[in-house]
Amino acid sequence: MVIYKGKESLKNCSEYCFLGEETLRPLLRSLSREIEGVLEAKDIEFIHRMRVASRRIRSCLPLFEECFPSKKYRTWRKEIRNITRALREARDADEQIALLKAYTENLKEESLSPGAQRFLLRLRQRREQMQKRVIKAIDRLLESGVVEDMEKLCRKMRRGRRYTGVNSPDIYQKAIFHITSRIEEIFVHESSVYIPENIKEHHAMRIAVKRLRYTMEVFSPLYEGELETQIAVCKKLQDMLGDLHDCDVWMDYLPQFMEKERAYSLDFFGQDDSFGILKPGLLRLQQYLRERRLAIYEEFVTYWKNIQEQNIWNGLKQFIQLTFDEKSKNQVNVK
Repeated sequence: MVIYKGKESLKNCSEYCFLGEETLRPLLRSLSREIEGVLEAKDIEFIHRMRVASRRIRSCLPLFEECFPSKKYRTWRKEIRNITRALREARDADEQIALLKAYTENLKEESLSPGAQRFLLRLRQRREQMQKRVIKAIDRLLESGVVEDMEKLCRKMRRGRRYTGVNSPDIYQKAIFHITSRIEEIFVHESSVYIPENIKEHHAMRIAVKRLRYTMEVFSPLYEGELETQIAVCKKLQDMLGDLHDCDVWMDYLPQFMEKERAYSLDFFGQDDSFGILKPGLLRLQQYLRERRLAIYEEFVTYWKNIQEQNIWNGLKQFIQLTFDEKSKNQVNVK
């Protein structure tokens, strides 16, 4: 059995770089075609799709670092990181607004509505301010020429070549290294699964799960659809941990928001009676978020236990190793 030892073992592989080009090129197109819609900001799905494309590009680049000039690679990663961060803040705000809008529409007690509506108003105002940063980040991305530069290199890598399939054992060996490395990143945070208040570790675990998912999606063509179950598991974990993080962010921000609204009331009216109208709804929202987080957390722990019982991760490691062994054996037989 051959185990991929580490990054220093990686060697240039033109077929591997071709896989990188095949993966990166459509992601760049996806990123570019959403720009106009993001700038107009009339539909939140534009920013969602552009953010997903930017995250996938950001995850893809390190897998194929050896295929790109070092200086260009560093510049590309920096610019893609910047646009991803700007899009993340705006997309998170869009999701918060959608969730809170649904929450306020389902409120049955009239006295709870003013606080929730005020919070919704402030979120919308905040989102409007974020749009300026989004526009600035996109302008910077366009001015940098990074997307065009990556597309140009992809065309150059592709020139004069025809895709004949990705079958060399070297590529499968690289897939073993990258996928197993991402699995190990998840298990660094495993102990936090059973500690409800370990917020930072839950968020870090979500990032690790996301990286594994995107890495598997890159190498999925090698395995002819055999990674779909594991990709679906990662997506579900990512969604659960993302919902947990959203609750944590809100629960941290709400007390600050309440203090700001109280101070605003005192400053504007000279007393905080107007804040008293908002308070019941804001306290109820806090309670709702605590209950929602607890429910999500319990569902997450149950799901984690289930996938552990199903031996998902060890099964994945064994599968990709056996596939590599088979490809290596077939290559020897051909020779």
